[in-house]
Amino acid sequence: MGDKPTTSRKGATHLQRLRHLAWAGLIAFAFHFLTLLQPVDQIGWVTQSRITHQDASGEIVFIGSDVDLANPANASARRDLANVVRNLDAAGADAVFVDFAFSEPTTAAIDGELNAALREFSGSAYLVRDVTTDLNGAPTLQINTPAIARDVDTVAFEAWVNYLGYTWQMPFVSEETGERLPNFSAQLAGVPRSSDDDFQVNYAFEMATLPTYQLSRLLDGSTNLDIFADKTLVVGPTLEAIGRARNVPGYPRVAESMVAIYGAETLKEGAMRWIEGWMVLTGVAFALLLIIGLKSRAPRYALYVLLVLALPSALLITGYFGVRMSVAGGALMLFIFGLYRARSRWTRNLLLVDADTDLPTFAALEADHKVADNAPAIIVAKIHRFEEVRRTLPGDLHADYLLAINGRLKAATQDATIYLGQGHLIAWTMQERDPAVLRDHLEGLRALFSSPLAVADNQVDVGITFGIDITPSANVSKRLNAAVAAAEKTNETFEPIAIADTTSQEDLIWNISLQARIDAALANGEIYLAFQPKIMVQSGEIIGAEALVRWDDPIKGQIPPDHFIRQCETAGRMSQLTRFVLEEACAAGNAFGREGLDLPIAVNVSATLLHERAIVQMVAEVLEATGFEPQRLTLEITETYRISNLDLAAEILGELDALGCKISMDDFGVGAASLEALLKLPFSELKIDRMFIAPMTESPKALGIVKSVLKMGKDLRIIVVAEGVENAGTLTLLRESGCLVAQGYAISRPVPFEKILAFHRDKARAQNQNMV
Repeated sequence: MGDKPTTSRKGATHLQRLRHLAWAGLIAFAFHFLTLLQPVDQIGWVTQSRITHQDASGEIVFIGSDVDLANPANASARRDLANVVRNLDAAGADAVFVDFAFSEPTTAAIDGELNAALREFSGSAYLVRDVTTDLNGAPTLQINTPAIARDVDTVAFEAWVNYLGYTWQMPFVSEETGERLPNFSAQLAGVPRSSDDDFQVNYAFEMATLPTYQLSRLLDGSTNLDIFADKTLVVGPTLEAIGRARNVPGYPRVAESMVAIYGAETLKEGAMRWIEGWMVLTGVAFALLLIIGLKSRAPRYALYVLLVLALPSALLITGYFGVRMSVAGGALMLFIFGLYRARSRWTRNLLLVDADTDLPTFAALEADHKVADNAPAIIVAKIHRFEEVRRTLPGDLHADYLLAINGRLKAATQDATIYLGQGHLIAWTMQERDPAVLRDHLEGLRALFSSPLAVADNQVDVGITFGIDITPSANVSKRLNAAVAAAEKTNETFEPIAIADTTSQEDLIWNISLQARIDAALANGEIYLAFQPKIMVQSGEIIGAEALVRWDDPIKGQIPPDHFIRQCETAGRMSQLTRFVLEEACAAGNAFGREGLDLPIAVNVSATLLHERAIVQMVAEVLEATGFEPQRLTLEITETYRISNLDLAAEILGELDALGCKISMDDFGVGAASLEALLKLPFSELKIDRMFIAPMTESPKALGIVKSVLKMGKDLRIIVVAEGVENAGTLTLLRESGCLVAQGYAISRPVPFEKILAFHRDKARAQNQNMV
């Protein structure tokens, strides 16, 4: 028996590590596939390129021109280029690539001279055409004038530049513009391919080992051209010539042609391999999965450290072997997993003890396996005026205040461990399950707290009430929460001790999902309207109907309206429910009208919706959409005592009144704000609450209140409706008291609107007959 809790805790801890790994992996993979980790990866690649050093082959030479040779205003520069090409041919150069865009012609003679020099080159001569993007972002291929490009081979320079200015990969073949051309770097390296693959660009080559010369030095004869024998030459612009530049790790601005040369050197060395981010992520996840399965902490932590060190080490080592790694995703997974584990450890080690008092916390209570095994009762004490006392006492006495409460509790609870909750809650356990015994004990404890506490030089009164959980469950967290909920419902005067509700687990699960069920019920037609007629008391004639929302759940049956309406308010779904009721009620009103029964329809509107003007727009939209006459719509404002800003509510109700709707105060007499609301808000009708109507036949006081309200309505020139008429005697008293309008079960229960239509058609039936 003694080993079971330990084994259970180890199993729970292992499951917790698995959950942490799952969340870390999910987040890291999401970041990876959303490309949010690219900046981090590029920092790693730049570091990799700067630390690993390689010498270039020396076979590719860049000849930079400080003059834009393609400028049509400088025709002589093209002649100089033609002469350089001929001289390089004579020196035995193997190939020459001219990286200028000759988009405009000069003179036919000069352009023809350059064309001839390129066509007659003994080796291979190429014109480079840059792939750029137009205003719409579509790739375009620069065009050379035919006078120069005729019969000269061309290559495309397609190198995507990212937002950091780097080119990390290139295609072997460029065909995005509709023309299929070998890429500049691939042709430079002498390894053009027909495949559509990309290759990674390796920037580990030392810039100093890439031969570079100034074109001007070749033109003035100061450079011996024999050194270019058997070399591949790139003649391109320097930064001074065209102002455009690319970034190379360690060299933020270099000539664009240099990036192509780096790509060519990469292919000469052997195409750089790439270990993609998802591969690293998968490897790290698998390694963590193996590590967290270890039962012993020491080797597990040692392997964690090794795994953390392995990623940067792998990044550096692979660079020497021409391999690029995307390690950001793996590093993020390790970081998030580490945060989860650190948070878990912090929760276990720090949150188990209150920092100010050194008393164990509720977290320690939940973690105590002895409670799960053998604690019949969990008691939670609610300290009243706790925050008020803490605000009054100096900060250095807060801990003393808690310790004084703890000391008095210990005096009555003997060996029990006292646990501190958040704020005003304190808990402990008892070896007792009998509610009567527990109540007697806690009443005695309340008496003990009747005398003030001494906190330094202060005498502090303490009010204390209790919540109890005695359910036979091993789930300490659930039981503690139940005791807390019970304690929060207590008050010092009427209910100082409360035992947690023993509602079934099925009912609890149903209740916590009620908000989502409301949405589904609206969509499925489970929520519908019933209509309760209003009659003229004197004649029994139906003069209106109140639309009442109902919910018939296929599993639970009829759900009490007060229950799910309050849930709608809590979940912020009251607007959706109100719109549904308005739409259905107006549609029913139109149906009544088509039968010759132009009944006004009343709809309940929660006072909580009078805090913003959206209700005005909602009513206007429904009226316009349904075509229902505004004069036939009565908006009954429920629970007016919940209106926090009467001035704003008056403005909103005024706008609703301006639409043509009638405004009614529902449940008049309930809540302290009823008379104030009646004074300040534009009501044209008030409904006397059933709590005054129902006892009229037996209570002279209730009858007197009703008569007073009826007289007040007459003086204010507003209609008074009596609701909750349960019997014929009440209806008779209302008639004798001068009440004009009434509704209630003695007249009709809420019924489908079709039944009201049927009653209307049946002229033979007595108008005052109960339709149920």
